[in-house]
Amino acid sequence: MNIVSRVQIYDDIKDYCERFNIPIENLMDILEDQKVLPMIRGKATEYIATAVLKNMLGRNWQVQKLNLNAQPGTYDEDISITHSKTGYRLKVEAKSAVRGSFKLGTPRTIIKEPHFRVKCHKSRSNISKSKTTNDRYIVGDFDLIVCNVSNSIFQGKTLGDNLELLHDAKAIKYLKKHYDVEINRELIRDSYDDWRCCFPRTIAQSDNSIPRNPAVKLAGDLNWFLLSDLESKLLPALQEIWKNK
Repeated sequence: MNIVSRVQIYDDIKDYCERFNIPIENLMDILEDQKVLPMIRGKATEYIATAVLKNMLGRNWQVQKLNLNAQPGTYDEDISITHSKTGYRLKVEAKSAVRGSFKLGTPRTIIKEPHFRVKCHKSRSNISKSKTTNDRYIVGDFDLIVCNVSNSIFQGKTLGDNLELLHDAKAIKYLKKHYDVEINRELIRDSYDDWRCCFPRTIAQSDNSIPRNPAVKLAGDLNWFLLSDLESKLLPALQEIWKNK
């Protein structure tokens, strides 16, 4: 980053703090607050997912990051993917893995293979749905879920400011072998780059709702697939979605 860019970033931060009456000397304290940081990381995931999708998909697809203020009773759309030739559009939801959710699985657990879970529910409950789906999404709210593995390998409920890898040594050893890395920094980087995708209808429950924290197998999941496989699945999915609409 050159000097001009650094000066511009500083000026933008200074202006931001002045506009919203934030003491600049306490900015990092605010950003690292445990109530604030998850929201920032969640929003960052949306922007990173947009960049990753743009880089992965070919010229037949247009990817757009949306910053819409959802109205009561409507869905707050994150990202859209539009097929250039037909104009068909997919609504995409970028979600984070549940922190600390990576498990190796054992013969005694429900899921007997290495897996993690995705935070796939609304941040606020809807009182009108308190006796039904409440904070769950419904099939049709969006057409595609994207997430990466990273948050699942960080230990939950730690006291320090920094994210800590899982305290499960066997799990970390397995993950390093899976990603073919030797040091923690490489493991973290590879987990950030390991994106998974899912069409919500494939994991919907009998009431047409999407599970709050669906599980994703690290390998061989029938519903969650690698980002590299997305383009080949998009057009058939679009045709099916628009036929049902």
